[in-house]
Amino acid sequence: MMPTAATRRALLFASAILAGLLGAPSTSRAAVTPTPPPAVPAPAATQDAAKPTAAEAARQQALADAETRLEKARVALAAAQDALEQLVRDLADDYEALTSAPGSGAARNALVLAMADSLEAARARIDAAAAQGRALLRPSRTKVLAEVFEGPVRASSTVDERLAMWVARQVADALGARSRVDEVQPSAVRDLVDGLFVPDETWPVFWNRAFHQALPEADAYTAAMSRYEEAGVELDRLRFPERYGPRGEPAPPGMLVVPGGQYVLGPNSGWARPQRKRSLDPFAIDRHEVTHREYAVFVDAQPTVLREDLLPRGWSLGADGRAVYDPALRQHPVVHVDWGQAAKYAAWAGKRLPTEDEWEAAAAGTAGLAFPWGNAFKAGMCNGAGASLGTMPVESFPHARAPSGCYDMAGNVWEWTSTLEDGTDVDALPEGLVNVAIRGGSWRSDRAELATRARWTAPGKGAFGSPTYDRPIGFRCAMDLP
Repeated sequence: MMPTAATRRALLFASAILAGLLGAPSTSRAAVTPTPPPAVPAPAATQDAAKPTAAEAARQQALADAETRLEKARVALAAAQDALEQLVRDLADDYEALTSAPGSGAARNALVLAMADSLEAARARIDAAAAQGRALLRPSRTKVLAEVFEGPVRASSTVDERLAMWVARQVADALGARSRVDEVQPSAVRDLVDGLFVPDETWPVFWNRAFHQALPEADAYTAAMSRYEEAGVELDRLRFPERYGPRGEPAPPGMLVVPGGQYVLGPNSGWARPQRKRSLDPFAIDRHEVTHREYAVFVDAQPTVLREDLLPRGWSLGADGRAVYDPALRQHPVVHVDWGQAAKYAAWAGKRLPTEDEWEAAAAGTAGLAFPWGNAFKAGMCNGAGASLGTMPVESFPHARAPSGCYDMAGNVWEWTSTLEDGTDVDALPEGLVNVAIRGGSWRSDRAELATRARWTAPGKGAFGSPTYDRPIGFRCAMDLP
């Protein structure tokens, strides 16, 4: 059986102690006529800053309780760690007494003789069971042998009984695998004992390789570590719910979870759409827009004959057939990507494009915030409204994350959705000319376009085939949760 992560930590425990390295535990229809943007709505509810809502008070209490459980688990882990450390130190000399110290041969011989002299008693019990028609299988034979070895080994051993009894259990297990015990000679017992110890093997290596798994102190440390990790994950789920799915499973790599529920979305300005109520299932969404580097990996993973059609404006293929783009933009959002290219990337990544309603839910949250960071526009919170003359690296505004935890949901580049201009969600574009909703604004946008309810559309097919069309559009992906 492969060891668990906690067991692997216990495996390495002794080495860390003896090297002096171990410290304390770390802890988814509307008119299509562009309209002027409406005034920014007031917050959904006014809250007295000095008096938190019942929901917030409950959350704070849950956090406090989780922190208390984590601290108790930390204390218990420290105690188990101390006990295991002491055990490691206590048994170091006894290990030497059996392996390398003067007289180690005699110490081993005492164990061998104690077990060899007990074989007759084991044979008698096995034969008695057979005479009653109960042929003992290996587990039962091993148990009999361990039981008859215990007393004599305890009485004759000159080393700590925990080490001596470990030797006895290993020999009992090896002999129990034999169909007949009556043919076992003392020399066979000696060979088994000698085979347990590798010449010149140090105590920490022996502990990690063979010994620790049989000790209750190691089991207690492993259990305490598991409880400590569980308490830490519980607290992390409360602090950062966007990192976990509805059943507590971690979000897919590079994504965040948007909780399901009822959302009041819109009214949308720009390419107008009326207010609506939507019941959304939980879903995952990329924490940031797809970057040049990430998109290049996708292009290079495709058959060479398909790569040309996947290149954004300004990209090319090198002599080796790989995508070429400005390396200074590796961490900037990929831009001038048409809808089809974005959809192909998403499918390749095992994802999809978010619907317009999903995008707004991720950006505005259940409170329907006017901007990802709150209900008032604040200069310097996004790459828009004159903040720069081009794109910026993703996650450049860590203090302006949306309620979902997503970065850059205002500014930098517009983002494709899987919703048509009339509000229809699609998996593939219909025949003919079609416009698709884009959201989020870009570095060129004014504050009205940067609002979470701001909406515009772009040609779904061949948007960047014309050199005169220059709206900076990129995308991020979404994913259904199981």
